[in-house]
Amino acid sequence: MHTRLHYFDTGEVPRSDFQHAMCVQQGYIPSTCLLAGPVIWGLVNEGKDPCKGCEGDRSVCHGREK
Repeated sequence: MHTRLHYFDTGEVPRSDFQHAMCVQQGYIPSTCLLAGPVIWGLVNEGKDPCKGCEGDRSVCHGREK
């Protein structure tokens, strides 16, 4: 099974990505973030800011500056 790294190609996070929803609720990412939940959760567990290393288009996800 292939784990997605992001949803920039689809433009929306599927409801099944519960880790993404949990990270939004806990304030780690904005609700418009298009990184996949497992990626975000892994970065947070390493003490990193998911927006800092993301190469996604900020005009799409409205994430924090690098």
